[in-house]
Amino acid sequence: MRIGIDISAFSGRRMGVVRYIGKLVKSLQQIDSENEYLLMFNAFRGAAPNLGKLNKNFRIICRRIPNRLLYKLWSITSHPPVEMLTGPIDVYHAPGFPMPPVGKAAAVLTVHDIAFFTHPELAGPKELIDFTSHLQKFLARADMIVTDSEATANELSAHFNISKDRMVTIYLGEPGIERASDGQITAVKAQLGVKGDYILFVGCLEPRKNLPRLFRAFERSGLSDDIELVLAGPQGWGTDEILDSLNQLNCRVNIRWLRFVTDQDLTALYAGALFLAFPSLLEGFGLPILEAMSVGCPVLTSNISSMPEVAGEAAYYVNPLTVDSIAEGMKTLAGDSKLRKRLSTLGHERARLFSWDNTAREMVKVYGQASALKKQGTRGAKNQ
Repeated sequence: MRIGIDISAFSGRRMGVVRYIGKLVKSLQQIDSENEYLLMFNAFRGAAPNLGKLNKNFRIICRRIPNRLLYKLWSITSHPPVEMLTGPIDVYHAPGFPMPPVGKAAAVLTVHDIAFFTHPELAGPKELIDFTSHLQKFLARADMIVTDSEATANELSAHFNISKDRMVTIYLGEPGIERASDGQITAVKAQLGVKGDYILFVGCLEPRKNLPRLFRAFERSGLSDDIELVLAGPQGWGTDEILDSLNQLNCRVNIRWLRFVTDQDLTALYAGALFLAFPSLLEGFGLPILEAMSVGCPVLTSNISSMPEVAGEAAYYVNPLTVDSIAEGMKTLAGDSKLRKRLSTLGHERARLFSWDNTAREMVKVYGQASALKKQGTRGAKNQ
């Protein structure tokens, strides 16, 4: 098969999708030497992403059309079909919205979540404008829909009556990082200005991450006198309101926002933290949970959405809608070294169940299924 994968997210700020594409492409190269892959990058300006040395059955196709114009056309018309950008292909994979119209190719769409539809108060205005009004059309264009979790699959099924035989859940993989040494942890903490014990949050600063409740829970827990809360992640939408909620608290001096940190530094932060605090309101998967577990960092997370699906029995769960529940969880974990050690062991074992190579193998199967459906004329919905 000749398979086209859209990698245009590298031209924007969709960091979660970028990480997904990067890991998927890397793993596809490790497990598939038979199919041909065309990695379609479209941006009016800017260089194509550096994905390292690609196998000979992988190549990048660069197009220079303004993405805003292209997405507008794809949202309101059936033109141009994506093959005008990729050339002839058997399967086209959109690793996130939008899902463009296709001609003869089979269409695969990855849906990480539909928070912009189910919880518009947690979604950025750009997502609401770009995707919500056209969501039904994007879903209908896909022969196969891939979700990161059963939680997202269930939401799609409930709201759009999508047949289960058109959807496949393929979990993301364990990040494959090694635990930093004690020396590396000490050096990174010094470099970033982290002085003592700390609780770590990882993620973009945006409303769905539930940070105002986390801040209040940190203050209410009484931990802020001796422990820092360290935030590692870039600015998202709604960050000003999040920081305003922080500035109203007495504990603000012990909450440190590091903004973006490198993967190497992040690995050290995970390894050195008392635990990861991730009481998110909604996640398509929750990759920081798996990243933390992979290096033995205990995890506190939410008992809703996809988080229990990912963490299994290896996390301490709280009700993310209740400040008292988060505060009690933080206090319990911070004060119980035996519990942290047990969760560290369970988390490390849990993370090993997830593999990017397996993600890639399952995705190749989906490409084959979508191609077969298209050839048989039994696709789930008429292309629009």
